[in-house]
Amino acid sequence: MTQTIQAEITLQPETADLYIQANKEIEQRLGKSPGAEFLMALVVENEDPKELADLYCDLVFTEVQP
Repeated sequence: MTQTIQAEITLQPETADLYIQANKEIEQRLGKSPGAEFLMALVVENEDPKELADLYCDLVFTEVQP
């Protein structure tokens, strides 16, 4: 049996705005979007720890490079 644990996170306003904008963009393109909260969950939910680590490292290295 899987257990669901609720978590509260704090986002910088700029980060929250990015998810909201992405949600609106998807809604414009497809006519419907799963919602900003669901898009946030895609980033933090990952069954494979290696994939999650790869995603994080890719983001870090992309931000560091000029």
